[in-house]
This record gives sequence, C-alpha cells and structure tokens, in this order.
Amino acid sequence: MIGIGGASCGSSSPSSDFDSGTIDSGLPAFNEDATDASPCVGLCPKQVQCPGGGKTTISGTVWDPGGKVKLYNVVVYVPNAPVRAITNGATCDKCGGGTLSGDPLVATLTDANGHFSLENVPVMDDMPLVIQVGKWRRQIVVPKTAACADTPLPDKNQTRLPKNSTEGDIPLIALTTGGADTLECLLGKNKLGLDDSVFSTAGGPGRVHLYQGKGSGGNPTTKFAGAIADGGADGGGDFALAQTLWSDPVNLQKYDIVLLSCEGETFAGEKPAAALDAMKTYTTNGGRVFASHWHNYWFTQRFASTGPWIDRLSPPSPSVATIDTSFPKGVALRDWLVSNGSTTPGTVSIREPRHNLDAPVTAGQAQGWLTMPNPLDAGTIIATQYMSFNTPVGVPEVQQCGRAVFSDLHVGSDTPGSDYPSGCTSVGLTEQERVLEFMLFDLSACISNDGKPPPPPR
Repeated sequence: MIGIGGASCGSSSPSSDFDSGTIDSGLPAFNEDATDASPCVGLCPKQVQCPGGGKTTISGTVWDPGGKVKLYNVVVYVPNAPVRAITNGATCDKCGGGTLSGDPLVATLTDANGHFSLENVPVMDDMPLVIQVGKWRRQIVVPKTAACADTPLPDKNQTRLPKNSTEGDIPLIALTTGGADTLECLLGKNKLGLDDSVFSTAGGPGRVHLYQGKGSGGNPTTKFAGAIADGGADGGGDFALAQTLWSDPVNLQKYDIVLLSCEGETFAGEKPAAALDAMKTYTTNGGRVFASHWHNYWFTQRFASTGPWIDRLSPPSPSVATIDTSFPKGVALRDWLVSNGSTTPGTVSIREPRHNLDAPVTAGQAQGWLTMPNPLDAGTIIATQYMSFNTPVGVPEVQQCGRAVFSDLHVGSDTPGSDYPSGCTSVGLTEQERVLEFMLFDLSACISNDGKPPPPPR
C-alpha cells in the first residue's frame, strides 16, 4: 500500500474541530521524541507509539457513488487543518504537488481492490477523514479509533464517493449527448450512481450540465423528461446545443471535465478551427476530456501525433480486447476488473468496437489500454479501443496539466434519443462499462506519468 505515515507536523493553526475528541490511551505520543523543527499541532499529538512495532490503523474499501464498484487510486487521508473549498474549472493538479488541502496528517491510496489501510492515525473520538480522487471528495467522521489496533470501516455508504452535492464535492462536468452513445446514462443512478438532482441544463444548479450534440442514424437526447424525481431543478428543460460549449472558451474553461458522446459521424462543420483551438487550450490549462468514437476528430485535428489515426472497417461485435499490462495502471486495470467481478483476467468482451486508431499508439506521448485484432481489415492490423495522454503533448511531464481519454467503442447500453432520465432503463454495468468507469476516475485524478506507479499522496 502506498502511503505516508508518522506525524505530519505543520505550522498551520487548526480550528477547534481539530482540538477535541482526545482519548487518553496511556501511550506516549507518536513523535514526542521527534526533532522536527515544526511544532506538533492539531491532531498530531494524538498519534501514539505502540509497543512491539504495532500501529494504529483504519481500513476499508472505497466505492463509487452508487456503492456498486470498488475504486482504485483514491486518496484517503486525515486532515490536520480545515479543508478548503475546491475550485471549479480547468486547474493544473499534478500528483505530489500539494493539491490536497487540510495539511494531511497521514494519507494513502486505495489498491486495485479498492482497499486502503491508513497507518498511524490519531487515537480519538470523531476523527475527520477525507476520501478524494481529483475533485470528487467526501468528508466523513470516524466515531472512534482504537489505539494500536485496526478500526475497520465496513459500511460502504460511509466510504463511497458522494452521489449528490449534499454528501460532498462532485466535479463540474459538461456532457454532450449524441446519436450513437449515451454517456449521460452511465453517470446516472442506474449505473455510476449519481442522483437525478446532480443533472441540469447549462448554467443550472447541477454538477453535470447536459448539452445536445448531433446525431447520424439516430437522435441525441435533447431534454429532460418532466420533473426529475429527487429534486432536480431543470425537469422539462431543453439542453443547450453542444456548439455553445466548445465554441465559447470562457464557458469551456469553467468545467472540470468534458464528456463527449459519439454523434455517429465527425460533424466537422460543427467543430471549426476556433473550437478545436479552444478545446486544446482547455486541456493545456488542466481540463479533462473523454471522447467517444467519432469525437476522435478533436484528436486528429489538434493531437494527431498521439497515434496512427486512420478510419478502418469495424471489428466484429462482440470482439475480445486484451488489456495492456506493460505499465502499472494496466496491471491495476486487469486486477481491478477481477476484483469487481470479471471472470476473464486480462481480457474484456467489447460490444460495438470500432477501428479509428491503430496500435501501438505513439510511445512517450500516449498510452494504449485495450487492443484487439481486426480480422475485417487486413487481418493483422491491431485496433486500439482505449488510449489516454497528458497535455500539453510532447513537453516534459512537469509541464503537463491536463488529460484526455479516447474510447473507440460505444459504451452505453441504453438507446440514444430518449429523454433524460426516463430513457436510461438498463440497470447495472456491463464489463466494458466498468472499464469506462475506471477510465473516468483515472481521468479525474491528479496528473501523473502513466509509465510509473501512482506517486504517494501529499
């Protein structure tokens, strides 16, 4: 388990919330003999030294908002000062760059099983705990920690990410609908688990703003269907056109993440040079973009060096894709899928695969995740189904702030064109939808080099 332990003695002045709840353990403070020049303040004195090399720990599993899927590479930490509000919009959040607020006392990451074990936690009542990946964040209170023992947190409703804004922080997401995919349904309560109240039209109170894309051979979702069941304020509202999102750089920059559902073709006329430049600038400034199938147009026009982009015949549906395990996160994806119910380690059955990107992708600039042979086009050509890259492309990693993911498949199992949320009728996640969830939270996370293990949080 990756983590940082021991005392984190900061110079901040914690509020009274961090000066209460002491348990007299009868044990010496963890760092009473420490020579650290900074003072041990806040919760630091409540860490204890355990005999025989023992440790005070808390452990548990982090789940997605619906409590259905265990999550990898989520930060779990004890704050030693008040936690700051999260800033909306494109921001440069690099791993190890001090992006965690609240002066973390101890911190760790979840593994491929979604499990965490946080060491050297303070011994106290009502211990604050933060669960965070990127701008998804939930703050909870652990009623009591036991000295020199493990305190398990078995309740998934306690250790899942927030499903609405009353439970915690959710990134501000712009999602464009399309005539060939239904990413909006993937985020909803039947899949990822977000409440209907999280969704709204552009400029509304929700955390997911829905925009209307184009459609070829089908119709994109265009509006909400009547009143939203659990408190959404935009029931019945029509979605703004997707062009109003990407043609306005100021509007684009206010979002943390942009999700683009496949429209059925590229619709190049709807994406003029100014919009292409705005999307590139958005990622340069720290924005995150997930693009499904024909939204490869953004990449072929402004990120062409990331791979051999070419339109080929689609592989058969279904086909079997292989997970690239030559890099740490690829290994994690394989193990994570098994932990979440896959019975075929290392492979994924793909419905409606496409072939717009050959493998391998450009080494050093992008990372392929899933590949499959395409017997319908030359027989030996390998198709990439998922790829990612950090931005700006081709600069040293210390200068990279944003991230993009390309999905060359249709991930939704609902029918495009139905109103939201009434048209999202399928329940549960297919295996390829679980891969999308992995990629979504990886897209959300702080920026790091895919070729290395995730760095310890701080």
